[in-house]
Amino acid sequence: MDDMKKVGNSSCNDGLLLRMGLNDNKAGMQGLDKEKINKIIMEATKGSRFYENELKKDQQVNQRIERMMQLKEKITTQQLLKAQLQVDKLVIELEQSRNLSNTIVHIDMDAFYAAVEMRDNPELKEKPIAVGSMSMLSTSNYHARRFGVRAAMPGFIAKKLCPHLTIVPLNFEKYGKVSKEVREILTEYDPNFMPMGLDEAYLNITEHLEERLNWPEDKRRFFFNTESTIEKDKGEVNMSAKFNEDGYSSSPILFEDNTPLMDDHPQQRDQSMENSVVFGTSAEEVVKEIRFRIEQKTQLTASAGIAPNTMLAKMCSDRNKPNGQYRIAPERQAVLDFLKDLPIRKVPGIGKVTEKMLKALGIVTCSELYQQRALLSLLFSEASWRNFLDISLGLGSTHLEKDGERKSMSTERTFSEINTAEDQYSLCRELCRDLAQELQKEGLKGKTVTLKLKNVNFEVKTRASTVLSSVSTEEEIFAVAKDLLGTEIDSVAPHPLRIRLMGVRVSGFLSEEEKKYQQKSITSFLKSGKEIAFLRLQPGKSNQEYCTKNSEASPGGSFFDKKRAARQLNSENLSPNETVAKEDSVLVCPVCNSEQKTTSLMSFNRHVDVCLNKGLIQELTEKKDFPTKTCNMENSNRVGGLSRGQQCANPSQGTKRSGVTTSQSVSKKAKSCNSKHTIEMFFK
Repeated sequence: MDDMKKVGNSSCNDGLLLRMGLNDNKAGMQGLDKEKINKIIMEATKGSRFYENELKKDQQVNQRIERMMQLKEKITTQQLLKAQLQVDKLVIELEQSRNLSNTIVHIDMDAFYAAVEMRDNPELKEKPIAVGSMSMLSTSNYHARRFGVRAAMPGFIAKKLCPHLTIVPLNFEKYGKVSKEVREILTEYDPNFMPMGLDEAYLNITEHLEERLNWPEDKRRFFFNTESTIEKDKGEVNMSAKFNEDGYSSSPILFEDNTPLMDDHPQQRDQSMENSVVFGTSAEEVVKEIRFRIEQKTQLTASAGIAPNTMLAKMCSDRNKPNGQYRIAPERQAVLDFLKDLPIRKVPGIGKVTEKMLKALGIVTCSELYQQRALLSLLFSEASWRNFLDISLGLGSTHLEKDGERKSMSTERTFSEINTAEDQYSLCRELCRDLAQELQKEGLKGKTVTLKLKNVNFEVKTRASTVLSSVSTEEEIFAVAKDLLGTEIDSVAPHPLRIRLMGVRVSGFLSEEEKKYQQKSITSFLKSGKEIAFLRLQPGKSNQEYCTKNSEASPGGSFFDKKRAARQLNSENLSPNETVAKEDSVLVCPVCNSEQKTTSLMSFNRHVDVCLNKGLIQELTEKKDFPTKTCNMENSNRVGGLSRGQQCANPSQGTKRSGVTTSQSVSKKAKSCNSKHTIEMFFK
């Protein structure tokens, strides 16, 4: 019985160590005394709320593992064989879709917050420091990492590991300014680069590499800064901007593992241009150039990964940290060789919970992930096991989300404890203000606002609310977040809500199509007839004469005016080859559903314009000229009729439609005659 207890306690301790102990897969933490560090962590946390919360989470994970192992015992050999066949069939499909044609770069600033603080306060350079508070750290420098101090660790534990640790308060305004400087450089290599927080970004430099092949040497030449920004008053040369004799960066910010940026350029040190460096045209050279420019501009170093997709690039950037870079060649075998012995915890998206569950199945490396692919397909959800399969094959995204395609944007703060409603609402407004600035900078609006709270017991709650109209301003976001926060405050009353983290997120962004066609109402879509005047189509007159806009119309014009004008402008700017569609193409009007006997896109666009506004034209030009007739059900495939003799399509079509509308409301007639022509049909 005692032995059973010992085994149980041992298992419990192992689980907690996996959650709370040293993650030596993190950059700067290799080769440390893991056992000693873990012992200090456990002693420092035992009995604390943090410890109790981690213990509770670990027990929940253990229950999941127990259920998984019970399911595993029930799997028959036949089921496993069948699964193996199905998964292997999928592997063949995935291999066929493997894309090695893109060059993706992941830029990761080294110990960013800590590096900024050391740059601005030279006294901190040789000391172990962390940025954050006694409650939670955001990052640590590489001196502190030698003691096991890391990001997302409570400051009080870090102090136990490193008693002489200096903890510097967060200063997001300062970090944001430096981040902006880095982004200004990155946008020159990929205007559509994808930032990930303040200190990371993904770039696709495929197009840049093609253009760069034709660049002269002068365009690839960059000069060293000769003025110091740290010790300007002393008139000393900024050594962070220089390379030593071996061609290695000598940054004062980070103390070791500097990677050569100029080792392939002995000819570049000629006497005439000794204060400059010329970079080559390869991917490695481009990334060296980016890192060089970042250091020259900010006095901070960055690490980088170069690979065929985002997942691999992220893992590569961690390979030679700090101040280094690594590339996986765009070849299938090179990708598989890189992954062969890679620990699963090094993979983005695999955290301590997934690591523990996979470890229970004997899976520790990416190659083992592939070997157990059939079993994983029977034990995990489809989304999970397919993700594991992608990881094991080294398949990832080559698509960098554009601003309009982002799923969400958020900001959050960690602090010691806030327990008054006044302070909580004040912080909430501050977060909403920061988030609103970022949203408006990116031109984004979202319909879902989420509030994230972590209490003093380290329990995390998220509450979301979806509104009818998209929000982007401080007041709009705060109005929703304030209600969510108020509900949480009321839920614990009369006790105070004691929190140590708050975050606000906006998601549910409008798609590009929704942005394009967003409107308040159908009446704002089809504005007053006074804004548009049409000339009757006369024999021998062109379509352009027929669709003439009134010179006295409103300068802004209606939505329809702008769309029609844009289409006409595009058509007029097209070359003859672009204006004419392929001979075998069939152009069908989305309004009257009739096939057009023209191959001119300009004529077709005008036909669609006319069809859309038949009723409006009739009301404006024929209101008193023709007798009223009832709507014929035979004509139900059109929105409104033109008078007999008026032509619906362009003259080259050669067909006419008969029938007239009443002088009553066109919109009512259109609705009664043709209910299927909804606004959705129009936008198709």
